[in-house]
Amino acid sequence: MAKRRKQIQPRSGVEKAFGQVIRRIRKELKISQAELEKRTGLDRTFISDLERGIQGPGIRTLFRIAKGLDTRAWDLVQSTAQSPLFAFPRGKETT
Repeated sequence: MAKRRKQIQPRSGVEKAFGQVIRRIRKELKISQAELEKRTGLDRTFISDLERGIQGPGIRTLFRIAKGLDTRAWDLVQSTAQSPLFAFPRGKETT
């Protein structure tokens, strides 16, 4: 049997901040990851990876998640940017 690769969970960064935002909204709506899967068509394990900051969404995925959470994509982006976890790696800051 092949050995499973350990997933490294980030402590900060854009992906982690985004994941915390969607998890917070999902819990405020009192829906499970399985329910969000139904609403978005995204696999539950992918939603879990997003929430833990292991994966980052593409633009289409961002809009699917926003629709599934009954919010605007812009609100997700804005909340992510305001998160204390939001940080670009050194040398990749934007103005």
